[in-house]
Amino acid sequence: MVKKKPNRTSQIQQLTSPSIWRYVPTQQNPVDCASRLFPSELVTHPLWWTGPPYLLEVSQTWPPTPVNQPTDLTAQQYESRKATVLHVLINSSINDLLERYSSLDKLLRIIAYVLRFGTPRAAPLLSTAIGADELSHALTALIYFTQRTTYSDDIDKLSKQVRPSKDLRSLDLFLDPSGIVRVGGRLTNANIPYAHKHPALLPSSHVLTKLIIDHHHIRLKHPGAHTLQSHLQQEYWIQSAGRTIRSRLRLCISCFKTRPRGIEPKMAALPKYRVQQIKPFSITGVDYAGPVLMKRSHGRSSASMSAYICLFVCTATKALHLELSSDLSTETFLLAFTRFVARRGPVHEMHSDCGTNFVGASRILTPLKTFIHSSSFQDRVHQQLAKTGVKWFFNPPSSPHFGGLWEAGVKSAKALILRSVGTHRLTSEELMTLLAQVEATLNSRPLGALSNDPSDLSALTPSHFLTLEPSANLPEPNIDSLPLSKMQRWRLITDLHRHFWARWKNEYLSSLQHREKMV
Repeated sequence: MVKKKPNRTSQIQQLTSPSIWRYVPTQQNPVDCASRLFPSELVTHPLWWTGPPYLLEVSQTWPPTPVNQPTDLTAQQYESRKATVLHVLINSSINDLLERYSSLDKLLRIIAYVLRFGTPRAAPLLSTAIGADELSHALTALIYFTQRTTYSDDIDKLSKQVRPSKDLRSLDLFLDPSGIVRVGGRLTNANIPYAHKHPALLPSSHVLTKLIIDHHHIRLKHPGAHTLQSHLQQEYWIQSAGRTIRSRLRLCISCFKTRPRGIEPKMAALPKYRVQQIKPFSITGVDYAGPVLMKRSHGRSSASMSAYICLFVCTATKALHLELSSDLSTETFLLAFTRFVARRGPVHEMHSDCGTNFVGASRILTPLKTFIHSSSFQDRVHQQLAKTGVKWFFNPPSSPHFGGLWEAGVKSAKALILRSVGTHRLTSEELMTLLAQVEATLNSRPLGALSNDPSDLSALTPSHFLTLEPSANLPEPNIDSLPLSKMQRWRLITDLHRHFWARWKNEYLSSLQHREKMV
């Protein structure tokens, strides 16, 4: 058995005291000779055999010990260095979550799961999916946090019944039971949802505000700034809303890619049918948009076909009606026109360009109208069917500026469809559903300028003339408390129609006076 030799360093430490150790400069250290010289050189090297020359002198002349090298190792303070083995996140604020995610839907689900784990309950936490109530609670929590970090001083003043800062006094702010700061205004007794009467206050530059704007912009199929602001004001009161929304829309990649630059013709005097009070769609403009690729079935290898969008626009209210057309033939257009009349009522005048399908349709409808007016029919039948005769007016060839109203409608509809669909192909049912949603969004565009006063009424839209309410909204619960008789309801609807037409005359008609584009 080989006997293990003790460590020489430990023997030196045991037999000697570090206090008697002295400093040797590197140039005079004989230990370095063994590692830096060849064996033949060591034979004649004086430092290797005799050691440093100063050892022959008195100890007072020896090289001094450097100040930064302590002689007493027992009193030496060693440097403590720590190696990071594992990072543990101890605390993460909501601001980090807001900065980390660019989707409001994903952020709300994360906050909903956090709130679910923080609420004690008997059922398993992961047994069910996130519900609508939990998402609403998560959004309320985010708004609560945003307001507390932005308006902390004003919230303290509101809780103490003190007036807030000067730039917020005109909003008549108050705290609801959930602690959310809401706008007061003068619409407390209005028959509209609570969030519409008292929208939640949001700062213009906060991350949550930008996420909400982007979320509704995508949900509404990429509308313009006015339409988006009209919808957002039904739930939120964003400071400097117009500037904030426009700045966010300029960052939308889908809108940037599909924003064409149209011609700017000289603005002429508006025709009579644009400025007279008539029944919606009594005088209608029509045009086609497309083509769009449509799948024949749901299969992955299903063949594609071209489809077109037939657009009908009311010349008085700018209301739109979209129909899907499989081709550009006269027969297909007549079917789309029949569906349009069945849903929107009779049409007295039609205006369009000189498309071959429109010219063919006019040639078919003209003999039909002549046959209706013939003396072979009885007087009663003549009086009823003569009202269905349609006058068709064609614009001059190569003059798209004569139909600027429906050309603008085609541009808006194509923009929403392209931004929503992109390169995907839809079936006929999916495409018809998308057209209905796009139609609802376009008919909810405000006809006039939007107001920043919370006491003003909501913006007048084409949908008010069609359904007496703005479209593109989820159904609201019925909050009527007082029963109305049939005569009272008839008068209410009549007054509502009269009120919309009065606003059309006072707000929208006056805005058409200014010539905004000149060649």
